[in-house]
Amino acid sequence: MALSPPFALGVEQLFAWKAAGPLADARNVSRVPLASRMLDPGPGPDPAARLDPRVRVLFAPDGMNNFANYLVPQRRFNLYTFTHWAQIDVLSWFAGAAEHNVMIPARPWVDTAHRNGVKVIGTAFFAPRAWGGSAKTLKAFLREDGEGRFPAADRLVEIARHYGFDGWLINQETDVSPELGGCMARFMAYLTRIAPPGMEIHWYDAMLPDGRVQWQNAYDPRNAALLQDGATRVADAMFLNYQWTPAGLRAGAALAEARGRDRYALFIGADLWPARDNAQRAFGNKSWLRDLREQGDGPALGSVALFAPNFNFNAGGEFGDFRADPRDVKHFYDGETRLFAGDDRNMATGNSTEAMRTGAWEGLAALVPARSAIAKLPFETSFNTGHGLINARDGGVVGGPWHDMARQDPLPSWQFAHSPAARLEIGYDFRRAWQGGSSLRVLPAAALHAPAEVPLFLTNLSIGARTGLSVTAIAPSPGYALRLTMADGSESLHPLAATGAWRERRWCLGPLAGKAIRRISLMIERGYPKPLNLGKIAIQGRCSPAG
Repeated sequence: MALSPPFALGVEQLFAWKAAGPLADARNVSRVPLASRMLDPGPGPDPAARLDPRVRVLFAPDGMNNFANYLVPQRRFNLYTFTHWAQIDVLSWFAGAAEHNVMIPARPWVDTAHRNGVKVIGTAFFAPRAWGGSAKTLKAFLREDGEGRFPAADRLVEIARHYGFDGWLINQETDVSPELGGCMARFMAYLTRIAPPGMEIHWYDAMLPDGRVQWQNAYDPRNAALLQDGATRVADAMFLNYQWTPAGLRAGAALAEARGRDRYALFIGADLWPARDNAQRAFGNKSWLRDLREQGDGPALGSVALFAPNFNFNAGGEFGDFRADPRDVKHFYDGETRLFAGDDRNMATGNSTEAMRTGAWEGLAALVPARSAIAKLPFETSFNTGHGLINARDGGVVGGPWHDMARQDPLPSWQFAHSPAARLEIGYDFRRAWQGGSSLRVLPAAALHAPAEVPLFLTNLSIGARTGLSVTAIAPSPGYALRLTMADGSESLHPLAATGAWRERRWCLGPLAGKAIRRISLMIERGYPKPLNLGKIAIQGRCSPAG
């Protein structure tokens, strides 16, 4: 199904598309609304001095059609998944081919993204001539009526509204005539104007207004009109190509603001694919994150567009081979954790000054504060990442390998922050699960000389007179507890019983009524406790007897 309806349409198929027609599929309709989000207010796991609360992150795996187009659960563990929703804002369904121009996101991904407050945008792609692109294809797409309307734009909006996703990236990389280039610019302005509130239209820095494809790698006078042309808003955002310079970014931020646009409408591209030496390749170029900031530690010069962050799935080499070998899951998750948490895999440590001294990769969390959509009861998670070697129900195995992004639970806001002095190994355990395919495993790798904190969830959960907390865990030794930190700074500690099998503990939170839970953390006493598996945390509007 990778390059066929409902996921991929050619230009003529786009014009023929109808919600009830053969090119559409009702199973691809997401009915999960986009959740609202809050920022980490600090102080907390995010080192506040490093954060830019206005920066946004666009996440664009290269070729989503190749490994994410499915509508029903798959009987395979080693398919692509993603867990760091708290650190991104937009998932770009980046895909396309010369004859497949309109790429539509798959509903399981939209469902989970929306539950986390993350928008999803599809792609309209027009290939470079070297890859089979042609002006004829673009001309057919840019059909314009006598009143300045573009039927293709109307159809794109209709498709996004029908399927329940949040907009489009227009990726026009075909060299065309000045006449067709001008038509493309009018199309963009029309599409942006008719898009309903909340829908985002992004433009990729490739074609200039005169129709030539010349990547500017900056927002400059040559491409400026494709974001803002006088009083006309041509696009909501621009995805800048990857060979940028700090000086170019500073000039672009100033130009955007001079034209009445926010610098954060500019998404600064970072091409992470390891084989592309002239880009920001993953962990080979460790300075680019600082280069897009004012004076190294200052605010960002724009938002961030992460291109090809799927290197942990199919780049091979040092990143493992999870796509071919399900046993290599540790490499897969480590690549994503390192991208966001840095070389030390700990979101709670380090700073830009130290990274500049040591040459370490800081991780995106050095710039981006966590966002969370956990703001109402009930809250429940079994740390299920959306796939598994087993399928568990109440701690028992009921099935074998599976994959379904729509089943992913709310996952920790900080993957994985912990007290800087503690040596902990934290990750998902696919051998033990309470519900779904995974649990969260915490392993002290050395004796703890002081109590340690593992912050898990950023929340805004109001406690009522009958609110209850339950935790299901395997804790072979004492020394673990769940801590609730309130918005007023007060804390409530809930020790976990020592047990070598799954056990649920329950507490009534009525004495805390009127307070709001701001952070949920795991606390570990000093010493050397054995590994812990967290199988479930639930906070509900009803309180069961303590257990």
